[in-house]
Amino acid sequence: MRVLESICIIAAVLVLAACTASGERRAGVVPPYASGDRITDEAIRADFESIETLQSRLARLNRAGAVPTSNYHWSKAQCWLDMARHNYHENDRSGIVESTLEQSAGLIRALETGAMPAGETPLVSGSVRLRDDLWDKAAGFKRHSQFACVAAQVACFEVQLVWMGHEYQEGGWRHANPYIGIAEQMSARIERDIEACKPVPALAPVAAVPAPVAPALINERLVLSADALFGFDKSGRDEMLPEGRTKLDEFAARVKQLARVERISLVGYADRLGSREHNLALSTARAKTVRDHLVALGVAPEVIQFEGRGAANPVVMCRDQPMATLKACLQPNRRVEIDLAGSVLR
Repeated sequence: MRVLESICIIAAVLVLAACTASGERRAGVVPPYASGDRITDEAIRADFESIETLQSRLARLNRAGAVPTSNYHWSKAQCWLDMARHNYHENDRSGIVESTLEQSAGLIRALETGAMPAGETPLVSGSVRLRDDLWDKAAGFKRHSQFACVAAQVACFEVQLVWMGHEYQEGGWRHANPYIGIAEQMSARIERDIEACKPVPALAPVAAVPAPVAPALINERLVLSADALFGFDKSGRDEMLPEGRTKLDEFAARVKQLARVERISLVGYADRLGSREHNLALSTARAKTVRDHLVALGVAPEVIQFEGRGAANPVVMCRDQPMATLKACLQPNRRVEIDLAGSVLR
């Protein structure tokens, strides 16, 4: 019996050592490589206050009309801030929160003072450069003649490249793969959108032939609360709620009235409750269900793009509080955004 107990103890020690060496990180667990000055109550409180303050300054820039959300530097500041917020809530005390907040603060300060913001995207806090092909695509997007159409997306794409390198540095390929997948989706969407932004060559007028009625281009956004579309943590088509079905039925009827539909983009979002992987899968499933419902109503499937972004781009920030109150506070972040690009006859 003593021999058996000794074997069990040795096996447990070996398993624990293997888990520690693998670098896998669980939410709420302080990484073993975190420096002592990053795990104090004062440092944690300071990070939270910095996130709140920077978010308010970004919102103020936009509300004042000085900087639109389509601005490359404004969007990059927001995405650095999103990365900081995610890692803060995962209790990552390796220094990544502090580094990403510093990047966001520098861009915000430049926008507030009218200075020229930094254009490079540094590998912060030991992040590793992965996938040169994706980095090359980011550089190509910035040189493209239609870069202005996708500037905000490219800014967040570059931050995502740094983010996936940080996850690799912490846990290797297995840990980084979901973030690489997100970067690949972002790159594909930018390629589609930049192609759609190309100007249409003007046709030479034909003598004695009346000019055709030119269609008026439209770009519309519909934001649907996920709570109106589905029950909590639900995503199936048979789980859709009546209010959400009605709004999608009205949207499909609107689409069918257009002379031409260029594209319909569906982006699902979740709140920060739950793991990052779960929220990404849930937001993607909800966007796909909306897509399937629109197709069933007669909308052409080839014009619809869909993706999920988990808890990224939150609309509201909520302090930690009792769960029922916190869920209600975070409700605006659970949503599906629908962007419609098309044309109607004048």
